[in-house]
Amino acid sequence: MKLFSSNLNLAIESSCDDFSCSILKKNDSKINIISNVVYSQDFIHGIYGGVVPELASRNHIKSAIPAVNIALSKANIKLKEISLVSVTSGPGLAGSLLVGLMTAKTLSYALKIPITAVNHIEGHIFSPFLNSNIKEVFPFIALVISGGHSHIYIVKSHEDIKLIGKTRDDACGEAFDKISNFLNYGYPGGKIIDELAEKGSINAFNFSMPMEHSGNFDLSFSGLKTQVISEINKLGGPKHLQEETVFDIFACLRETIAKILYKKVMSVCEYTGIKDVSISGGVSANSRIRSIFLESGKLNVFFPEPAYSTDNAAMIGYTGYFKKPVDPIINKEIFYNINAEPSWEL
Repeated sequence: MKLFSSNLNLAIESSCDDFSCSILKKNDSKINIISNVVYSQDFIHGIYGGVVPELASRNHIKSAIPAVNIALSKANIKLKEISLVSVTSGPGLAGSLLVGLMTAKTLSYALKIPITAVNHIEGHIFSPFLNSNIKEVFPFIALVISGGHSHIYIVKSHEDIKLIGKTRDDACGEAFDKISNFLNYGYPGGKIIDELAEKGSINAFNFSMPMEHSGNFDLSFSGLKTQVISEINKLGGPKHLQEETVFDIFACLRETIAKILYKKVMSVCEYTGIKDVSISGGVSANSRIRSIFLESGKLNVFFPEPAYSTDNAAMIGYTGYFKKPVDPIINKEIFYNINAEPSWEL
């Protein structure tokens, strides 16, 4: 698809507990990130062991304007120079989405510039291409892994994205979060487990891999989470575990999840004959997941840079260039009908 001709793009992402604003610039066919600001709420939601939707949306209201102003300042760009606004309109938390969407629509209407509504998952799918050294290649397999998603897609173009497998219950990131929280190691758990797993042994426990032989490309992590919690309780519960045992549990959990994801993606690649694979989303920053895919040598795998693995506006802006823009003046009815879509599926 031809890139939208607009030069400077202000992008907003607010689907969950992070509010992000990014400024991107397009020169011919090259897209550059000029600035990317992320307001994280981890310190707020960590108290509760997970994201509290009401708190997330309230804090987005406080951070929206500062995020926009800082992104513009870092880019050394004036608001009047912006010629396109891109925004996440789903999926995600309804209240959080609405804050970002209303901010973007207000800017679009006030500046009389077009707006593009972007699917959050689609942003993740194309996030590896924010790295200037990685070029788009179609078709490719996309694995999106985060606290809310564990999905596998076949991507034939920017317009042709087909879901081929997904988790039937918990996402892999959710399993990391819940085990970390159960053991009182805090939230979010992915980074904590990844770091402490380096101190443990992957041979200490033998956790099974749910749906390993299911005959389809779906995933499941609820059963694995239950296995781990059951093993912890057999050992006397969180309060009675030695630190070394916790490290072993983290190491085995991380290794099992990495193997589950690798085997499922390999089965998709063997079925489709496609060897190019994009792995994105917050959990894609996990060091073992990266190494198990890269060391196999059987696939051409591309990851986003760690800064763009988690939710960010840069990936929304990048994807927004490939969307049909809506002019707030010419396309008034369509513009007014752009709304939050919490359950928007590709």
